[in-house]
Amino acid sequence: LIIGDASAAAPFTSKLSSIQSVCHILRQGRCTLVTTIQMYKILALNCLISAYSMTVMTLDGLRSSDFQQTFAGIILASSFLFLSQSKPLDQLSIYRPPYKIFSFYFLSSLLIQFAIHFSCLFYTVSLVKSISGQLDYNLERKFEPNLLNSSIFLLSLSMQVSTFLANYQGHPFRESISENKKLRNSLLVAGSVAFICALEIFPDFNNWLQIVPFPESFKSTFVFILFFDFI
Repeated sequence: LIIGDASAAAPFTSKLSSIQSVCHILRQGRCTLVTTIQMYKILALNCLISAYSMTVMTLDGLRSSDFQQTFAGIILASSFLFLSQSKPLDQLSIYRPPYKIFSFYFLSSLLIQFAIHFSCLFYTVSLVKSISGQLDYNLERKFEPNLLNSSIFLLSLSMQVSTFLANYQGHPFRESISENKKLRNSLLVAGSVAFICALEIFPDFNNWLQIVPFPESFKSTFVFILFFDFI
């Protein structure tokens, strides 16, 4: 023993007559580890999606509106907040959670998911340019909604929801996404907004979000892209 050992062990001192506190620490630690790894993966995917989306729009002299960015940011921040509030299960699992980020499973899953998202974004951009022709805008001008930034905003919003759903790991280490009601409801709202706007069910709501009307030839294909990327 050396000086300071008692202080280091104090947070883990239990006055109970059993070792049940050890199980509590293991369950909380596993839940925290799984949540942290999942947040790294979701952040990586969202950064790659945002980087490509902003690059495409910047090269064409376009940008998203401040209102759209604020709306997407609130949805994303609330989802991460509710994700961090996931609770561990009462029963300690016999299985061990992944213990490192740079593993074959983590990297391969990240690359495959981004390849799907990138393909949908690339096809959407190509489809918009084939309909709208060559775009000539200036970043210094006041924001003007158009087909490209409207479609990219909705597709990016849908992708944010799908990254949470696809990478959420519940049992056997923590509660499932159906049990985490706050996270489930926030993702349900965001996904519903994306599909409602793409289907133009409420045109006034689209105008409020600064989304332009979609041509009929484009809308059906775009909704299919949203659905394909989501599943």
